[in-house]
Amino acid sequence: MGSTTPPGESPAADPLTRFQSIVQDILDSAERSCGVEALEANLERTLELLRSNPDWQPQFEAELVSLIDTIREGIVELVSFVMHELRWPTVEEAISRRISAPLRDVSHLRLYEAMLEAFSDSWRDRDLYARFEAERG
Repeated sequence: MGSTTPPGESPAADPLTRFQSIVQDILDSAERSCGVEALEANLERTLELLRSNPDWQPQFEAELVSLIDTIREGIVELVSFVMHELRWPTVEEAISRRISAPLRDVSHLRLYEAMLEAFSDSWRDRDLYARFEAERG
């Protein structure tokens, strides 16, 4: 029988290690491609991992908050996608704090705003993703 663990992931790895591995896959894909289509399979994997490990939510939240401070290709898509579904207040508050008091690069302000918009049912970028487009139709 085949393994249900995706390539590159150890079935014995704890959920946080698996999360970090998927995030790296997303960042690598985002560097090589343009558009969310190349990211969506890994975004779905991330969402499933976060949902299926509720006891790890504090650790996942800490990782997501640290990612928003290291904005690069793929981070906005990752945070927006999973938070549109999960809407964790800790992550939403962290993004809001960065908007109200930008720490470093003010050019990141729009990216923080884009992530914050994903917490709304009327998130305008939702139709970029097959998951949410299917819900609309």
